[in-house]
Amino acid sequence: MLQTVDDKEVPTVERHFSPPYPEGRDGPYKNFILLRTFLTLPRMVRNPLEAFAKFQFDYPVSRYRLFKMPFALVSEPELIRHIFVENSDALEAEPLRQKILRPALRDGMLTAEGDIWRRSRRTIAPIFAPRHVNGFATAMQDATQSFLDDLAQQPGDLEVAPVLSRLAYLVLSETLFSGDINEDGEQILADVAQFLQHLSNADPLDLMGAPDWIPRPTRLRGHGATGRLRDVVRNTAKRRQARIKAGERVPEDFLTLLLQAGDSETGRLTIDEIEDNIITFIAAGHETTARALAWTLYLLAHDQKARGRAEAEVDALDMDKIPPQDWGNHLPWLTACFEESMRLYPPAAVILRRLTRDISFGEYEIPSGTNVYVSPWVLHRHSTLWENPAQFQPDRFYGENRSKIDRFAYLPFGLGPRVCIGASFAMQEAQIILALLLRRFRFDYTSDRQPWPVMKITIQPDNGMPMNMQLR
Repeated sequence: MLQTVDDKEVPTVERHFSPPYPEGRDGPYKNFILLRTFLTLPRMVRNPLEAFAKFQFDYPVSRYRLFKMPFALVSEPELIRHIFVENSDALEAEPLRQKILRPALRDGMLTAEGDIWRRSRRTIAPIFAPRHVNGFATAMQDATQSFLDDLAQQPGDLEVAPVLSRLAYLVLSETLFSGDINEDGEQILADVAQFLQHLSNADPLDLMGAPDWIPRPTRLRGHGATGRLRDVVRNTAKRRQARIKAGERVPEDFLTLLLQAGDSETGRLTIDEIEDNIITFIAAGHETTARALAWTLYLLAHDQKARGRAEAEVDALDMDKIPPQDWGNHLPWLTACFEESMRLYPPAAVILRRLTRDISFGEYEIPSGTNVYVSPWVLHRHSTLWENPAQFQPDRFYGENRSKIDRFAYLPFGLGPRVCIGASFAMQEAQIILALLLRRFRFDYTSDRQPWPVMKITIQPDNGMPMNMQLR
């Protein structure tokens, strides 16, 4: 694209939307140690994204201590591959992360270790094979369509974040349980919200390494919601199990597949294991999808050119003839927008493990006992890996550009043996929901203040994402 300046044609520079975000605290590298004093604790509890230093968005590796515990943040793709893939057997769960997540998730896939994790992973992985994921597509479409029919009755101003949270839960409920737990939907939604809120909080006592016998106030507040949610999941699983044993016809949803999973080598999952993993899927699957969808609508609302292109692509899709599991193949631009949204607001902001042996790679020497981690929040905005990293540019993921991105520079679903088992499920769900949303509605951001990203389980806005929704 050219413009004329002093009778000469010169290329124009296309401006892209740059949403506000914590750019990192100032501080010389040689003097700065992240999280060095108790003064950092309020920031870590309130919003860990604000604890990163500016230099960490430029350096390949940064090392520091938190209350005598050694940490290493790795943002060099080859080193990431070397540690988290080639030497994954040298990694174990980081104790602080376990203290935060394990009380609620127990032996779910995110927190299980050793033989329990290997058995669960081997048993559950076939459920996420393409034939099963594709089989969930119609349920995703029907649940979304029904929800949008109701939403269309009330166009105007609304807060998108809670609306999409409700939609994501209903879609997940249909694929998990075929709607079997929707009788008291409002209470369950409230419990899920409270469960996720308190699951995500890092208690100051955990950060300080206090003994486990000291009660954590942040977790006590979510105890009731967690208990009720577990009761609902366990009772639903037991009822379904009884129907299967009685030879009744049952829906082939996630719960049925989970109850029937296993072979002579792994055996069936116990009710406890099924309960733990469904709670984990609700925590990981519901929250990540809802937030990613909200951020995508927000970014598209600030880039009319990208939004118009996405709408045109969706309008051209023959939804009556093309099955929903194939929609993504016909929506490359919309998919690129979603992937760019996950670059700026990754579903998991931190991937944290602990080394059980020394790691040596080129000039890097990282000793055993170090809490080594990748932060997709930092990695996806790293100055050495991305051009204009703060800008929303879906073209990065469109066409041939997608193949130019280093495999270990973009990690929205993690990596290595513990890569997100439901990545294909999440992508299919997002493509279906976004296609149906953009076909029917147009969203415009209405607040004078832009949302500030806050790290909880996922990266969420500090407001409800107020928008004006109009029928197209």
